[in-house]
Amino acid sequence: MEENITKALSYFSAAAFIITAISLFFTLYGKNNEMINTVNKNMSERGLVYRASNNETKENEVPGAVIIGCIKNGLETDISVNSVIIPKTVDINMFDFTIIDIDAMYTVEYVFDTSGEAVLVKYRKQGG
Repeated sequence: MEENITKALSYFSAAAFIITAISLFFTLYGKNNEMINTVNKNMSERGLVYRASNNETKENEVPGAVIIGCIKNGLETDISVNSVIIPKTVDINMFDFTIIDIDAMYTVEYVFDTSGEAVLVKYRKQGG
């Protein structure tokens, strides 16, 4: 007898849960279009929601962080940063990285010898 009561209660609970879920679905579904229209109206009145910055770097520009990374990974040629020559054999433990502004943008110029090999890479800070 106890098993029958337990089964009856579980069936009743499941049925009540399903009926509640269905009634909530239809109640909220009716207000769904109203909410979507309100959101669309507010978005169109305010204008742009998100604007991506278009800060694309040019081919001959690099940030200072790239120069520091090149020095730490080992140089293939000598480089010049704002007219300061840094040889490719520089010891990174003794190098003063404060001459490079990590946030600034640098223009890049390659100097080639007569055989076409790069012998120097010049980095010049933009804007002074």
